[in-house]
Amino acid sequence: MSSPHARFGPLRLFVAVTAVVLLAAACSNGGTTEAADASSTADEDARVVTIGVIAPLDNGLTDFGRGMASSVQLAVDEANERNAIPGYRIAVEALDDSSDPDVGEQAARTLAADPSVIGVVGTYNSGVAAVAAPVLADADIVMVSPSNTDPTLTVGADRANPTRVNDNYFRVVATDADQGRLLADYAADDLAAATVAVVTEAKSVSSGLANDFQAAFLADGGTVLSFETLPDDRGSYNLPAAATAAVAVNPDFIFFGGEYEVAAQFTNAVASAGFTGPVMGGDGMKDDGFITVAGAASDGSLASSVGVPNSELDAPDFFAAYDAAGFKNPPTEYGPYAFDAANLIIAAAAEVLASDAEGAGEQDVASVRTEVRDLVQTTQYTGITGTVSFDEFGDTTLRVFTIYQVTDGAWKPVVTRQISD
Repeated sequence: MSSPHARFGPLRLFVAVTAVVLLAAACSNGGTTEAADASSTADEDARVVTIGVIAPLDNGLTDFGRGMASSVQLAVDEANERNAIPGYRIAVEALDDSSDPDVGEQAARTLAADPSVIGVVGTYNSGVAAVAAPVLADADIVMVSPSNTDPTLTVGADRANPTRVNDNYFRVVATDADQGRLLADYAADDLAAATVAVVTEAKSVSSGLANDFQAAFLADGGTVLSFETLPDDRGSYNLPAAATAAVAVNPDFIFFGGEYEVAAQFTNAVASAGFTGPVMGGDGMKDDGFITVAGAASDGSLASSVGVPNSELDAPDFFAAYDAAGFKNPPTEYGPYAFDAANLIIAAAAEVLASDAEGAGEQDVASVRTEVRDLVQTTQYTGITGTVSFDEFGDTTLRVFTIYQVTDGAWKPVVTRQISD
């Protein structure tokens, strides 16, 4: 089996903060989840420029979504404190998508109809992004995701012939094309696993990751003993049966493509079927909710997540300000990326609207959206997660994932790798 070092370069974490963004200049003493109450020294009579958020806030994967929204709010609070866009006060409009494409599409339409919206951070779910991005593209609104990993969102369904799908869409995290390969290489090289059973949810991002994992594991010389796709309707899942079938082929480990709610139930079912090896999954599985539901069965489970662990980010000001703000939910791994995504949009808007500083908002925000989008495409931005720039498809050039393992009831980082072609 090939060595992982041939495929992954050493991790190089860049955490300097640029003068343009001035993140170190003003970590706010507090913050709120309500945009209208955001602490600000900006002129209250100034016009409003809005940063939208689309994320699971009421239903769905709310642990991730609420941390994203709070991190955007913190970025906006700090930007208003330093008067980041002279003549304008920045507001946040965070809309729920409940991890549901139909709900997310409506949220996108609401934001697209607001002439003050200059950019959107989101979505968490790739399936929601697939319908939200085109709506925002029609309104020339830049969209920067801190979490989407489905490769088709940027390069289309035919990876051999990549085509930019929406020129307004960007993401600051790497894709499942990298994540599946990382997980497979770790299993083959670090775990010395030779066989696997794969079970996946049917949604595109889940099955896509499972397929990428399978292809990479086979390329590494491994054997896929079984591959089962669960029904489209979660209500039709028979997880005990799927678990029993996977265990019956006697694999070295089991790969699950899906999110933490179902992954936890599946892991319990696998344990009940007598399996003692590890269950492995992707970023959707890596949440404390997985451990809460799976309990003791979660011990030894493996999952990847975007970027470096929060504990290893050199961003004390961000975490101190987040704690001081009193947000009810932790930022999770996606909070720092949402924070950087918001600051990237703010920095681009500030440059585009700079000529309007004396006019205190006489320029129509909606009329400069394409300029903001184009600036995001070409800007190299340095924030708390590293130095971010985008390729011609809107994908980040800083491709980093971390693999975690559940040990003593908590996710512990095992290895972080920066991915190179």
